[in-house]
Amino acid sequence: MLAVGRAAVVLASVLFATACAPDAVRSNQATGFNAYLKQLPSSCRRLQIGSEDLTQQILANDMGNDNYNYFINVTSRLYYNRISEASYRQALVGFFGAGTGNDAAFDCIFRTLPPNRPNAP
Repeated sequence: MLAVGRAAVVLASVLFATACAPDAVRSNQATGFNAYLKQLPSSCRRLQIGSEDLTQQILANDMGNDNYNYFINVTSRLYYNRISEASYRQALVGFFGAGTGNDAAFDCIFRTLPPNRPNAP
């Protein structure tokens, strides 16, 4: 019975991860999102949210960094119209904290979103 419980937890974790991060699972198919993400460092110059410098992480594609992975997951949800700008801001400030660069970073992220972005990856 204990093995069944563990299997259920693992399955729930996998389902949760794929629901929250469509691009983390199928990143090679997410060409629009990947292009949007890659242009952020040049369009926004400095993406500082809380204490996190996301510009350098995007440039390095730092997939070994849990903070970067969280940013990718939440940003993909924004890109695919799965969360609002207000929810996006709340999620990242809740995770990374408040900071003097937050408003400029969010303004740029929102301003550079393509107007005709898709609703699913």
